Amino acid sequence: MKGLAARSIALFALASLLLAATAASAGAASPRRGDILGVVPHSGPRAVAPQLSSSPTTLTFDASYETLINRYFTDVAHDSGGSNNVYSVATQYSDDSGAVQYQSTFGGSYADNDPLPANGCDGGADAYCLTDKQITNEIQTVLTATGWHGGLDHVFFLMTPQGVGSCFDAVHNDCTSNFFCAYHNFFVDSNVEDVIYANEPYMGQTPRCNDPDQGHPNDPDSDTTINTISHEHNEAITDPLTNPDFLAWEAADGSEVADLCVGGYGTQTGTGDGAYNQVINGHHYELQQEYSNAEGGCVQHLGGPATPATFSSGPLSYRGGPVMHTNTTYAIYWLPTARNTSPPIVTGTAAVGRTLTTTAGSWDGATGAYSYQWERCSSTGKSCVDIAGATTATYKVKIIDPGHVLRSTVRAANVNGASPPAASTGTAKVIDVPALRKRPRISGVARVGKKLSGGPGSWAYSPSLTRQWLRCNAHGGVCLPIPDATNSRYKLTTRDVGHRLRIKVRATNAAGRSNVTSAASGRVHR
Repeated sequence: MKGLAARSIALFALASLLLAATAASAGAASPRRGDILGVVPHSGPRAVAPQLSSSPTTLTFDASYETLINRYFTDVAHDSGGSNNVYSVATQYSDDSGAVQYQSTFGGSYADNDPLPANGCDGGADAYCLTDKQITNEIQTVLTATGWHGGLDHVFFLMTPQGVGSCFDAVHNDCTSNFFCAYHNFFVDSNVEDVIYANEPYMGQTPRCNDPDQGHPNDPDSDTTINTISHEHNEAITDPLTNPDFLAWEAADGSEVADLCVGGYGTQTGTGDGAYNQVINGHHYELQQEYSNAEGGCVQHLGGPATPATFSSGPLSYRGGPVMHTNTTYAIYWLPTARNTSPPIVTGTAAVGRTLTTTAGSWDGATGAYSYQWERCSSTGKSCVDIAGATTATYKVKIIDPGHVLRSTVRAANVNGASPPAASTGTAKVIDVPALRKRPRISGVARVGKKLSGGPGSWAYSPSLTRQWLRCNAHGGVCLPIPDATNSRYKLTTRDVGHRLRIKVRATNAAGRSNVTSAASGRVHR
């Protein structure tokens, strides 16, 4: 088998790492997370991570990818109870409650368009890198969105797209770029249920995961992932809880049912790239063999001819933990939209008749156009609703907007669709042209040498105010400005005798200005 010796070295190193990790965490009575197990290694020795590609990241799958994987889960379910494929091998393994049944159901698939989080790791080859913790966080988000539940009869497969790599964590250099093609694990979710899952990166374009001995009867990319799905699925069935307190069927060195046969396909039908070794619900697949204690080696189905283990040696021993007696599979396809890294910014004055302008903000993973939507919010910036027709980068403030706060929202597009909206901070409360609430008035005794006071009145929309005293005729009409009389108080002179006075108030803000004149004072006497 090509690359077998190098593959064995890689698996041995991994087994040592995982055994050390489990020893360090032993004694945890109720773990929140398991230990990563069932790693499908690269088909060659551990590689130095290649340099980051400068080409655009597609963040998607080939058109047939989801269709073929969903078909595979459906086919595995259809042939439940049979003995002619690799899933029948698990029925020889049991726990204290009974044996594994080949009884699989496909629970459905979900297209997850959540943006990717900020990189949690650096695999050195992909523009995006997720840690196992970030992967489980997203699975939790999907479970909340769909209403799906964990449990010892459910297993979730998360498929990430081309351009997204992953590492065990941010510290150790165990990544898709240099080490693994897939793995399985579990965590305890917000409903206090065990969530058994597999991380299935898009690795069909990676020579180290596209095993040269594997046939591709359907599509190289899909078939590569389907083979690793079979690996992780069978291991999840026979060893679902990867914490050392709950292990089920493992070999002496910690290898699981599929680890012992990784890279071994047995007798193939056909030749070349189209070769296959499984017919499931009438469809052809090329899947690695599984280890059978009964046959003492790797088999394509229970009772079939055995070939020697490709890594380490059997048999598998029961460690006391549970198995999955039946299983329901779920497929999650993470096809991320763009992620906002800084929100839009609105500039301009929030006043009737003025024009506001928004930036798009900054985005990661955006490859298409931006779309805009202005929103009208309450005076405190809450309860925002779309403004009909306000879908460009500018917005002219309307007469209906005073007293409200405005904001822009922006969506960025990529091949997977439009992102969730990113919202700007709200503007100041929108103002209109100053509106009079209470008229200006004059107080004081209208007699030469006395001072009159001119109150400015009360105004809406926070204007700045200026005053001008007016000298009118004896009836309070035909008024003219009094030079330099612009203060709030005015001292009467002999020129005012026989006249009446008024005060004119001008209110100005960003929306405009208004002028209001007070009622006339009494006639001025000496």
